[in-house]
Amino acid sequence: MADQQPLDAAAGKKKRRVKKKTTETQAEAAPIIQRPTKKPSLTFEDRQHFDYIREATSKNVWYYRDRLSVPRGPCNLPVLRECWVQGVIDEGTLVWGQGLADWLPIRNVRTLVPQIRTMEVQVATWIKRQFALKPAIARIRRERAPQRPVQTAQIDNMY
Repeated sequence: MADQQPLDAAAGKKKRRVKKKTTETQAEAAPIIQRPTKKPSLTFEDRQHFDYIREATSKNVWYYRDRLSVPRGPCNLPVLRECWVQGVIDEGTLVWGQGLADWLPIRNVRTLVPQIRTMEVQVATWIKRQFALKPAIARIRRERAPQRPVQTAQIDNMY
């Protein structure tokens, strides 16, 4: 019995060595995946600063330039949201509000785009595109097919 213990222990060691070899080969074959680090949470002052900017953006009076570069306004956020749904403005539209030195594209005013493109605005835009614009464009294309020698997807890329 005393002789069997060292053999069992030796057998156990051999098994462990075999397991280590298989895990080493698996580690070599599988790529190393690094887990993303957690973003540092905002400090109280950073939150206050961000909330102040967001509040100032939402209460500001805005002007925008339409596609003919004519200044329109003054308007507030609900008007800008409605213009977005109607397709009058998009991320490239120039806006100006109190505190801005010059006209900027909406996408460059950091807190304005998330306040305009709320979930309701995104859903309304999708519904309008699916049930109003696409059927109208398809009808117009059918009517004007004989007049058009070459078909392009320019309008599809716009919306």
